[in-house]
Amino acid sequence: MFSGMPTIGSVNVVTVDNRGWNPEELADRAVDKIIKVGDSSHPIIAEQARAFREHIRHVLVHYLKQAQTSERTTICAKLSAQGHDDLAHIIKEL
Repeated sequence: MFSGMPTIGSVNVVTVDNRGWNPEELADRAVDKIIKVGDSSHPIIAEQARAFREHIRHVLVHYLKQAQTSERTTICAKLSAQGHDDLAHIIKEL
């Protein structure tokens, strides 16, 4: 028999306004899901986990930026192939 209401979990909602997510924001969200540091962890283990978390965040930011650049390159190439060099130039400048 339960005493009190069982908890299912928590929901965290984060939004951006008039733009898309940048690589740093996406990396922050990803590491929040991938790596959790327990409140009751031994201090040395918690410190190592936080350092590992920060390292993973930097790796994610690096590769998300590469993905962003690669996608823009693909879009610009397709636009240029269709004769839209003006649009391709605008996208390259982002």
